[in-house]
Parts: sequence; C-alpha cells; structure tokens
Amino acid sequence: MAWIAGERIILRAWERDDVRAAWEAAQSPDGKGEQLRDWLKPPKSFETMQREFDESIANPPADVLEFIIAVNERSIGDIDLFRIEDRNRCAMVGMGIWHAADRGHGYGLDALRTLCRWAFDHLNLHRIELSADPNNTPAVRIYEKCGFQREGTSRLRHFEDGTWHDELRMGLLREDFDAATEA
Repeated sequence: MAWIAGERIILRAWERDDVRAAWEAAQSPDGKGEQLRDWLKPPKSFETMQREFDESIANPPADVLEFIIAVNERSIGDIDLFRIEDRNRCAMVGMGIWHAADRGHGYGLDALRTLCRWAFDHLNLHRIELSADPNNTPAVRIYEKCGFQREGTSRLRHFEDGTWHDELRMGLLREDFDAATEA
C-alpha cells in the first residue's frame, strides 16, 4: 500500500518535493512546530536535508518509519515512528504540522489516530510513546484525545532559547487507544 487513509488526511511516503516543503516550513516565522518537536536537532541546510533524504532512501533505518501528512494532495506535515523495538513491540512517535495555518483543523489528531491504529493493527505494537513540551497545550490535548496517558516529567530536560525546559513523557497502550477512539 502506498498510503494509509485517515478521515481527512493521507499518510504517505516522503518524496523529493517534500524535502523542499519541509525545509521551507522550517524557515518560516511559524516554523515553531518543527523547533518544538526537534529539540535536540540544530537547523539544517536544504542540501543537508536532501542528502539525508537520499541516504534514507538508499539505506533505510530498520527502526524508523517516516510519513508525510497530506491533505488534498498537499503536504502539511510529517509523522514518524522511531526506536521501533521488535522484542518489546513498542515505538516512539513524533509529529509536526508545518504551518500555523494548518494547525487547529484536526489534521494532527487524525494523523496521530491513523498512524497509531495502523501501528497496532499492522505492526502489532503493544505500546507507543512520545515526549512533548508540557506547555504545548494544543499538542498535549491531541495526545490525550488519542488515549495517551501522562507518565511523568523529565525536569529541565532540554535547553532552548537560553533556558532549561521540562519534557512530558506520555504512553499509549492498545487498550487505551481503543477506549479513546470508541468514545
């Protein structure tokens, strides 16, 4: 299957054009979404992102699955499963909606639900985890609507803009996801 359908979004593989779209979004004034997600990554040049894309196509990492979030054939963000552990049947998830104009329309929730459902049904995952900025209320609300439970806070975990910030740890079990999506 080349794509995974949600209610209003499609999750599909990255294409070369998506690299430019992602890089341009990171350069825009509303690129804060990428900054919040990638706390530990410095800014990258377009050439670096293209090279990383080419390397990931030539030698895809075994423990990472990366998807574009598309609405009406337009790339609006990305969502990834990473640190996929076969033995423990768990993974981490990360997501970014690239432009502020695309946030607040339910695309993030739809993408997260779609990926989690696919991961539980097709990868037979038992658990999906994430870390978030506890002050990013809209994102935390999306995670909780999907069934993620707050599991703890890593105090002063990441450094940004000259200050230390906490990191919220959340986890999702299959039964939590089923209960949240049935409600």
